Amino acid sequence: MPSPDWFKIRSGPIEARFLPKNGGRMTHLVHDRLGNILVPTASAEFDPLNWPKAGAYPLFPYHNRLIGAAFEHEGKRYEVLPHPSLVPDAQHGPAHRRPWHVVSHKSDSIELDVDYAANADWPFNFRAVQRFTLTADRLDVELSLANTGQTSMPGGFGWHPYFAADFKQAALTDAGKIWPVGSTGIPVGAPPVQREDRLLPDEGFTIFLSKWHHATAALNDGARIILTASPALPHLVVHRMPAYLCMEPVSHVAGVFGFPPELQTAAGLFVLQPGEERSAGLSIEITAAG
Repeated sequence: MPSPDWFKIRSGPIEARFLPKNGGRMTHLVHDRLGNILVPTASAEFDPLNWPKAGAYPLFPYHNRLIGAAFEHEGKRYEVLPHPSLVPDAQHGPAHRRPWHVVSHKSDSIELDVDYAANADWPFNFRAVQRFTLTADRLDVELSLANTGQTSMPGGFGWHPYFAADFKQAALTDAGKIWPVGSTGIPVGAPPVQREDRLLPDEGFTIFLSKWHHATAALNDGARIILTASPALPHLVVHRMPAYLCMEPVSHVAGVFGFPPELQTAAGLFVLQPGEERSAGLSIEITAAG
């Protein structure tokens, strides 16, 4: 992939950097005194199918694994290309593997969009937008998804950050529900169960949560983040590895395309009619840990 220009925004001590042409990614989020908030992206060049576990990227028009790289919508079966490393499944939607465009760019904000034409990776037209705004202690992100085609389209959205937190850093969330997973490692339609412990494990895991209001983590360089989101992002995927902690606000439950049709709407999958648009917001508040 060619090396595109970096775009920066700043407010007070916080700076964010972006590579719009590399999937609309935020590559860096750094506090002058408290260090890296996100795992920094090492290079502007990478294989879009083997993206770095760093920065943050958009999830449109679905997130996580699409089992069998196929789904049904209004009585018709659709197939998409599987991810080469996850055959026969697809993953995380195609938007973060396409060039995004800069709609507007100010000192403390940037708006990116992509107009997606139906192809083998996704059979519907859509427009996705990310708007980022910095203040002295917070990042605000707005996501929107619009159906630009002539037929209805199922979908959803979310945001996938890699926070700079190793296993030694405490993390928690008030999410009240956790979804059981099947043999594929993602939910298969069984209803969520009550979750009592707010602390997140200090080991590698992936869990699928709902009914959350905030998630908090201490970071390696001394920052503490508080993640919140609007009601349009009622689900949270938490994925932890030795080098990073992902807390991903999303509009639907992972695996929802494989749920029985009568459960899909309750699990967050929405259908956009031609010209219809959905939006959501999330915020990351940054303070000193301790």
